[in-house]
Amino acid sequence: MTYNKSPLLKLIFLLLFTIGLAFNAKSSDLKLSTPILYLEGDSAFAVFNVSWKNAWHNDKNYDAVWLFFKSIPREGQAHHISILPDSHIEITTFSDRNTKLSFDVTEDSTGLFIYPSEEFRGNISATLKISLERDQFYSIRNRASSFRVFGIEMVNIPKGSFVLGEPGEDARQFGSFYNPTSSSLPELSEEKTVLEVRENGSFYYQNHEGYEGDQTGIIPADFPKGVSSFYVMKYEITESQYVSFLNSLKGEMLSSRDIINTEYYNYDGGSITLEEGRYSTKHPNKPAILLSWKDMMGFADWAALRPMTEFEFTKAARGNRKPISGELPWGNSNKYGVQRLPDTTGELHMNNSWTEDMLSQNTLSLFGASYYWVMDLSGSLWERMVTVGHPNGRTFIGTHGDGLLSEKGEATNKDWPSGEIDAGGVGFRGGGFYGYTREYHEYNPFSPIAYRPYGAWHGVDRGKAYGGRLVRTAN
Repeated sequence: MTYNKSPLLKLIFLLLFTIGLAFNAKSSDLKLSTPILYLEGDSAFAVFNVSWKNAWHNDKNYDAVWLFFKSIPREGQAHHISILPDSHIEITTFSDRNTKLSFDVTEDSTGLFIYPSEEFRGNISATLKISLERDQFYSIRNRASSFRVFGIEMVNIPKGSFVLGEPGEDARQFGSFYNPTSSSLPELSEEKTVLEVRENGSFYYQNHEGYEGDQTGIIPADFPKGVSSFYVMKYEITESQYVSFLNSLKGEMLSSRDIINTEYYNYDGGSITLEEGRYSTKHPNKPAILLSWKDMMGFADWAALRPMTEFEFTKAARGNRKPISGELPWGNSNKYGVQRLPDTTGELHMNNSWTEDMLSQNTLSLFGASYYWVMDLSGSLWERMVTVGHPNGRTFIGTHGDGLLSEKGEATNKDWPSGEIDAGGVGFRGGGFYGYTREYHEYNPFSPIAYRPYGAWHGVDRGKAYGGRLVRTAN
């Protein structure tokens, strides 16, 4: 196709596979229609419908959808499409109470967040017009490519201070953070604060099992503390999301990130399949299992997100609550009343048949939801994140993915822990569900927020109960 600056409308209708753009999560039912790419003179924009259920914007925080665009050629790596900073329009709204959406484009133009612009609880549905960087399309063979929009439901974690650790001595045997020179717990109130880990200082942890960390080092100002606002995925990476990721890759990129040939993949409960060159899953809402750290970081770079830190995990789970002994993300120590549990396939369901429109501050413990309504931070899969217990974790400065991978399908961010065996920098929090035949204990599958028995264990390979979620710093 030859481009010119004629006012003649150029419409490009490009077929998208539903599983490749909706990232369909049952609880929120996030759906995106097939986008239409318009190239008019110097302008480029996409028009499509978006809808999701159980959205909210209250006096504490809100949920949002992270949107990003790619042009995927028949051969070669996908192009990540940049978004203009403004000129985005909500053409039509079908949302409850006709609630309008806010648009928040990231400073690096890799994507944008949309969310209810005012106090709201209900279902969102709208037609959007998103302005794109026109110059990128001059070098793309559009008729030999498919133009796609992707969406991930996320939760805004607002700016604010929070407390690490929990009261009492019991949690310390599991690596909980504490202040060895005071009865008060460590509190983070400044994003750029510098922390020093030392036994006679104000921030420390014990290392009974050898996996909690090196008990030393400086945590620099640029290490993400969680005090500043950020967004976190509402759910762990799902099979449908990983399927969409795989279907956008080719060659060595694809073979490196393909998890279905992992030994015991089907036996352990994986349900992603490959037929006629396309990946699919019968359980799109199921948390993706057997993800290595490199798999997760490849997905993060591709989606223009980043890994979460230990501190951000605590903030997303606890908020500004005062810690209690054995505190779980829902604010008490009772793990027996949780109704949102994995079925025999590993997919999460409410055993009492409730739906998420019944989620409230009074029902957190039934849904297994955190203070900010983030789901499944305990009781599903182990959450992998950047640890403060290793030098290669402490050098993390929170850069975001740019949508592009290396030729081997790996993330290209230099500050991210590499995922090489024994390289260090990665840890596990939250507990992991291994199945109903497994005996469980103090931190598995429901782990208190403060417990970190594997807080610096560099288990980077694929595992049955290993998953995770990603974050992005707010503008």
